[in-house]
Amino acid sequence: MGRSYRSLAMGHTGIASANDSAALFYNPAILANVEGWWLDYSAWTMENSEGFTAEDTVPMMISPTFPYTNRNGISNGDKATFLSKENPYLRANAGINLTINLTDKGVSVAGSYLIENIATMTDNGTTIYQRDDTIQKVGISIPIGQGSMVLGLAATNIQRRVAEDATTDMLTGWGSRESGTGYDIGLIYRMANKGRITWGLVAQNYGGLKFDDPDLEEVEQIGLGISMNHEVGIFKIVPAIDVREITSKTDRKNTLHAGIELGIFPNSTGGSYVTYRAGLNQGYQTQGVELNFFNHYLIVGYTLYGEEVGEGTAKVESKRAIAYISLGF
Repeated sequence: MGRSYRSLAMGHTGIASANDSAALFYNPAILANVEGWWLDYSAWTMENSEGFTAEDTVPMMISPTFPYTNRNGISNGDKATFLSKENPYLRANAGINLTINLTDKGVSVAGSYLIENIATMTDNGTTIYQRDDTIQKVGISIPIGQGSMVLGLAATNIQRRVAEDATTDMLTGWGSRESGTGYDIGLIYRMANKGRITWGLVAQNYGGLKFDDPDLEEVEQIGLGISMNHEVGIFKIVPAIDVREITSKTDRKNTLHAGIELGIFPNSTGGSYVTYRAGLNQGYQTQGVELNFFNHYLIVGYTLYGEEVGEGTAKVESKRAIAYISLGF
C-alpha cells in the first residue's frame, strides 16, 4: 500500500532512507528525517507491467474527476486487452499526503488519505484479482533523549473491497466493502558522523492488519534498514539497504533490497533538482529519474523496476513502470 516511486527506484528501500511524502508507509520513525513540512495534494501515480501502453492503461485505471482513479474495475470490454499481457499488473492511486516536522530533534506528524486500485492475476493465471482501497494513515515520530534515537508510531484504517473473477467469467465479482485497522512501530538511530548514517527497524501491521474477512488480512512485516546521506559539492549520494520479511512464514528467502540515489543540486527540502536512482529489488534491477522544481512544488518522474510474482519458491519477474506527478509545498 502507498508504495513510494522513490523507494521503488532505489530497490524498494526506505526503512532508514525514506524522505518523501510517502515516508509514513515505510517507517513512522523516519518521519523525523523529513525536512520542514510537505503537503503533497496531488499524489498521483500510475503503474503498469511490461506490455501495457498509455492507450491500454488510461481507460482501465484513470478517472477525470476526484479521486482520479477508476473505482469500477476493469470493464468486460477491456478484459481481453488485460489478459493479453504477460503477468498483467496495474496500480493507480491519488490523494493527499502531509508531513510536518515540528522540532529540530525530529518531532514530526504525518497523515495520508489515498485511493488505491490494483488489478493483477493470481492462481497461476486463472483469476483476475482487483482491489479497491481507501487508505487513511496517521503517524508521529518522537525523539528519545537528544534525538539520536527516534520512536515512531502509526495507525492505518483501510476500507477495502475485492473482486476475484475467473478469466472465463464476466467481471462482476465485487465483494462487500470491509474495514480493517492496523498499527506500525518503528525506530531509527541517527549517528552523528560525516556520513549521516541512519539505522532503522520497523514492525509494519504489528500483529496483522485484520478485517472481518481473514482472507483480506495484511500480515505483519519486520524489517531492518541502513542508509547514508552524504553531500559533496553539488552532488548528494544516498545508498540504502533493507532486509525485509524477517519473520515471514513463506518459503521465500531473498528479502534483500539495495539501492542508491544520486542527486544534483540538493535543495532545502532534502531532495535534489535532478535525481537518478538505481538498485536491486530482491535481485531484480530498478532505476528511476526525477525532476524536482521549486523545492517540491512540482515533482515529475519515471521509475522502472522488477517485482517477484512467482508462486511458492518459483522465481518469476514482473517488469513494471511508474509515471508520477506531485504538486505540493
